[in-house]
Amino acid sequence: MEKIVLGPWVFTPSEYTISDGSTETELEPLLTKLLHYFAVNPGKILSRQQLVDTIWQQSYVDDNAINRAISELRKALQHPALSQTPIKTHHRKGYSLQLQPLTSPAISTIAATAAGQFSEPQTATISVTKKHTSVFWLAPLALLLLGIGGMMFYFFPAEPEPVTQSRQSDGKPQIIEVDIVNQQKITWYKGIESRPLLSPDKQLLAYSHSQPDGAIRVLIRKLGISSGNTLQEVAIESNDALYSVQTWQPQSLNLLIQAVSKDGKQCEYLNYDFSQYPKYQVTKLTQCSGLVLGVAQVSLDSQWLYYSKSSGGMYSSNALIAENLISGTTQTLHAAPSAGLGVTMLALSGDGSKLAYILMPESNKPDIYLYDPATREHSLVGSLPFAILLLGLEWSIDQASLILPGADGILQYRLADKSLTLLKLPDGVTVGELSLLDHNQAYISALTAAIATQGSFQLVRINLPFNEAERQIHFVNDAAGSSMALAVSPTDVSKYAFAANWTGGWQLWLNNDGKNIQLTELAQDDPMPINSISWSGDGRYIAFIKQANLYLYDTQRHQLIPKRQSNDVGQPIWLPDNSGLVLTLVQGKSQNLWQLDLVSNDLSQLTFTAGNFAQYDSNGQLLYHRDGKLYQFVDGAKQDIELKANSDSNYMAMWTLQADQQYRYSMLGHIEQFDVISGETRQSQLPYQLVGLHPDPHNPDNLYATVFVTPELALEFIQWQPAVAK
Repeated sequence: MEKIVLGPWVFTPSEYTISDGSTETELEPLLTKLLHYFAVNPGKILSRQQLVDTIWQQSYVDDNAINRAISELRKALQHPALSQTPIKTHHRKGYSLQLQPLTSPAISTIAATAAGQFSEPQTATISVTKKHTSVFWLAPLALLLLGIGGMMFYFFPAEPEPVTQSRQSDGKPQIIEVDIVNQQKITWYKGIESRPLLSPDKQLLAYSHSQPDGAIRVLIRKLGISSGNTLQEVAIESNDALYSVQTWQPQSLNLLIQAVSKDGKQCEYLNYDFSQYPKYQVTKLTQCSGLVLGVAQVSLDSQWLYYSKSSGGMYSSNALIAENLISGTTQTLHAAPSAGLGVTMLALSGDGSKLAYILMPESNKPDIYLYDPATREHSLVGSLPFAILLLGLEWSIDQASLILPGADGILQYRLADKSLTLLKLPDGVTVGELSLLDHNQAYISALTAAIATQGSFQLVRINLPFNEAERQIHFVNDAAGSSMALAVSPTDVSKYAFAANWTGGWQLWLNNDGKNIQLTELAQDDPMPINSISWSGDGRYIAFIKQANLYLYDTQRHQLIPKRQSNDVGQPIWLPDNSGLVLTLVQGKSQNLWQLDLVSNDLSQLTFTAGNFAQYDSNGQLLYHRDGKLYQFVDGAKQDIELKANSDSNYMAMWTLQADQQYRYSMLGHIEQFDVISGETRQSQLPYQLVGLHPDPHNPDNLYATVFVTPELALEFIQWQPAVAK
């Protein structure tokens, strides 16, 4: 019996039906024939005459009959999980089916689901009904926001030079261009579908689903044709918690999931046993301290849980921790570095004998380590020669290589000879996360590319942020595209500068008394956003960062000045006398504060034990951050005074200063204000996912913030082969 999967529908032509697993619709014979014709010609524009010749097979058919048939078929195919029309009209050309039929044996089909409660499993029917929940943002999506938001300097890898040798001695990868021979969208829910994870037996696919209303759940799909020939998915979700998929346990059908309460106060690692799929058993493994940049992994013998943990909250460096799930004791396997993100992604080999993990140092050039649980030995197997923000780490099918997705390519690091191979993907194909089905087939998420576009970041103005009864929140702009960083002029209450990608690329804009004016004409094809905007105290110059380069905009001469073009700069802040800037500078594996003199262009080093996010307080005293703590600068080393340590791991490990107020925020929407003079602390929670705070220097009752708006991002299945020479 022929069955065709079309988006959320399973189409059975011989029975004249379409089914989504919970409902079945019977189609008229004419509509069945019409849908089958579209299904065997997916994506092709079929003219009205082609439809007449194939479907009606008459010399003449009234236009109204064709219109009515198309309209009725569209209506039958409508589904809450679809974000676009199932049949697209091409003016004066015809119609095309927008639902790609899934024909690969790797692609699954849908029907029953189950819902889990926080720590308590409970079976229920899947529903796409909206839930009004608080907002949340989990790693690795959080990791991406950090990279784009200006807290890291690089996003995409630098383009390596082509090489011809099969093994490289200079650390550069061998580049192999590949063609995509099969690419199919496999999910259709609204929101972000990310972190695809294939079970060790390649029979189950798990992934996270961030919904437009802020809820996050985990979906587990049965691959291949199941009993009843319907698509099967299990949903782990509840009204009390948000779920993030972590990893599969080696050689088992145990899935590790992190559950965090929506107020951020409770965090648990849960084990879901899917050996009797779709039924499952859930077991609480241990508590967790909150959000971290990375994932966790259970050992083959179920005795150990490996995860990354920070001591100072989000963005402070992570250590690699091993927790004994029997005794509850913990061990630090790799200490957190003094700066950088530290340990992020990790993955056990298929046989559980080796743990691979990524260490992100200050330079953001990832170090790749292997840990042997049997001998307790660590080995640095290599360092990537370029800066890149990695969201995935996977072992190859033969366990001989590590696989690292990198936006427009897939890196393969061969452990035996430490050689790098870059599979260069064709234009238009982006891989941020992946899970291998075979050596040349994978389920992927394009998480790295779409997140900064499609209006995903927006600026809001918050009046009376700590008075929930009278608080008002307004979106600053209504233009299509994203806007991100913002800084209010220190001399003119009616002006603020901000970054937006409204014209095909990120540019610096000025809002002058409600009117938006584009200030720069930077390269349109550069995906990197503008961030870290800072006005000079006299209001003349605007400093900002793009691609880790420093620019100044002269508001008097209306001139853009490229100030430092070495791809190593971040987070500029003006000196109180406007004579220069304090910068975060990355050199090799060192990240420190430096002072730049604008007249001589001379640089002088300020900190010698790592430092970032410099700011000046109301007394002109330089403060900066190191490892999740706020310091007062004295000598840049041992004499510097620790002022504050982050006490809540859900908060970003940094404070934003404005006059005598210190602000910090969490991705859960929390904002905290500390008054240095009175010692009073005020807190509030916004109904948005926060990416940045931008205080108004003229009005303490106003705050600007960058918030995240969930875009549409689906999972795909791809198959590739070496490109054919042309």
